[in-house]
Amino acid sequence: MSSQYLFTYGTLKSDQPEHAQHCLPPLSITPAKACGTLWRLREGYPILQIEPELALLDASKDLVADWAKALQAEASDSPPQLEGNWIEGQLFEFPLEADVLKKMDAWENFIPGVKSAYQRRLIWVKTADGADRVAWAYVCYSPPNWATMLNETSWNA
Repeated sequence: MSSQYLFTYGTLKSDQPEHAQHCLPPLSITPAKACGTLWRLREGYPILQIEPELALLDASKDLVADWAKALQAEASDSPPQLEGNWIEGQLFEFPLEADVLKKMDAWENFIPGVKSAYQRRLIWVKTADGADRVAWAYVCYSPPNWATMLNETSWNA
């Protein structure tokens, strides 16, 4: 069975109340971090801002084909030398199945090709043991004007 990965940094983390309601049970959960800036939306939820050049791929409607491209990028590209804020989170492992991220996409109000605050993009993350790998993450390039930048490197409700 093939796996795919999702980096979570906010309400989808395993210790958050929304996790059980909006996530399928992951095959594994590993501490990880991603380079970016954490913001708080007016609703109280966090959003991770990343630099556009750090996104390897925007999600399309074909999750399985997207993940094949992700694995090609992971095998052929060297992770960038990331500098800046490291945002702490969790790396979820899920089976590579077409609908496995559907509940999470709905929670994040993400529809491929539709503009919304959260976009599912493929980014580089660093696992707790220092390994670099690619993972999906719900992120933005520029937060809404009414969002508040946080100085923290992790988010807790």
